[in-house]
Amino acid sequence: MSQIGSVLLWSSKDKLNHTRNIAGFLIPETAEEYPVNYVLDGQQRISSIYAVFSKDIEQDKTYPRYNPNLDIFEIYYDFKVKKFMAKNDVQDNIDSIIHLRNFLDVSSLFDKLKLLNTIYHEDAQNLCSKFLNYELPVVTIKYRTKEEVGLIFERINNTGTKLGTLDLMTAWTWTDDFHLHEKTTELFEDLDEKGFGSLSQNILLQAISGFLQNDTTTKAVLNLKAENIRDNWENFCEALKKAIDFVSTELLCKNIDFLPYQQQLVGLTKFYSYKSIPNAEEFNAIKRWFWRTSFSNRYSSGTTTEKMNYDIEIINLIRNKEFEGIETFKMNVSEIELINTNFSKANSLSRAFLLLMAQSHPRDLVKNIKVDLSTAFSKYNRKEFHHTFPNAFLRDNEFMKHEIFSLMNFCFLSSDSNKKITNNKPSIYFFTLIDQKEINAILESNLLPLDKTVYVEDDFKAFLERRAELVLTEIKTKI
Repeated sequence: MSQIGSVLLWSSKDKLNHTRNIAGFLIPETAEEYPVNYVLDGQQRISSIYAVFSKDIEQDKTYPRYNPNLDIFEIYYDFKVKKFMAKNDVQDNIDSIIHLRNFLDVSSLFDKLKLLNTIYHEDAQNLCSKFLNYELPVVTIKYRTKEEVGLIFERINNTGTKLGTLDLMTAWTWTDDFHLHEKTTELFEDLDEKGFGSLSQNILLQAISGFLQNDTTTKAVLNLKAENIRDNWENFCEALKKAIDFVSTELLCKNIDFLPYQQQLVGLTKFYSYKSIPNAEEFNAIKRWFWRTSFSNRYSSGTTTEKMNYDIEIINLIRNKEFEGIETFKMNVSEIELINTNFSKANSLSRAFLLLMAQSHPRDLVKNIKVDLSTAFSKYNRKEFHHTFPNAFLRDNEFMKHEIFSLMNFCFLSSDSNKKITNNKPSIYFFTLIDQKEINAILESNLLPLDKTVYVEDDFKAFLERRAELVLTEIKTKI
């Protein structure tokens, strides 16, 4: 789910003369002895969230010209076409649609799910999880005068752009001798040279918080102190760069686009936060942790900050020579999942699979030379992965697209070698284009089955099963 920005609040007991409730809704008055939270930035965001998900949306009639039409907040999701829809676009008696407001209303959710076609229940669960577990960064300014708040707001909002957590942190931690935004810009320039310049700003802040506080929650990030960041900035940058060097040199991940999860860098940064050089046991343990978290859905659902905090807890133990915690990380990939997952660098399993293949130093099927992984993993080179059983051959044999694009049907292969293979079936090109003296070594380097029967008989389904079995065995050697 994409980020929607942050919210900046000012908590004050001072009553302002001119205020309006968000979107004009009737919200209970705050008792005199309690402070009021004024929304300084993010009014549209917080108004939309409240109006879309809350049942209590009666509007105050005091300032009717400021009140939006409530119909714009009646949003639905159609699981069949996989898109959000406005109220006017929804047809009656459609069993693929659910009203977003029902997700946060348990009393009505179960009844609405009964009306939803059962084939969409898993999708509904995933969508519901995304909304329920979304963390909205909120910065609350306390114990400041109106003049001070005005200066802070002017400092962070003079461009009129949507503010992110980093912008708010920059404003809140700003001092004359340390400017977080400038420092992170310099850091991202260094990371870009390593192929990791597109690291998420939120992950960066979580890595800083994990480095300093062993806590990656939004609350912990927003509680970071300027002096603490400033005094430890160089050490943090060094640890993060060592973490990236580890995945780049030891795990052959040359670009962040191929890292299974960016969240893994949070734990790895903590691993390299210690001044002592890790010994062989620690090094082996962190590799096992990496592969176990890569071949799981660890960061795909639920509250990822809790999981990153647990990562840090176990990594701290590893750096103290305690390794039992590694066993609590479970690899949950099956042969069926390997076969049924379509190849796409947008999904974590594909990225983990590519890295796994890289560990075997794959050789080009036709040229019998080592694949240049720097080129293959380049952000700008997306044509170094091709079907083992050619696309055209499988189409001609009436295989479905989801079968043709099975993750298990892909290998490292240069564009010119792929052109030589064209649409030749395996029973031809495996025995005319591949060096027969070296064929076993070439196949092993690509995690391809050594049993030639599947190629002689062009048995695609048997090939997928044999390869999935082989890949799963290889995964188990890493964890």
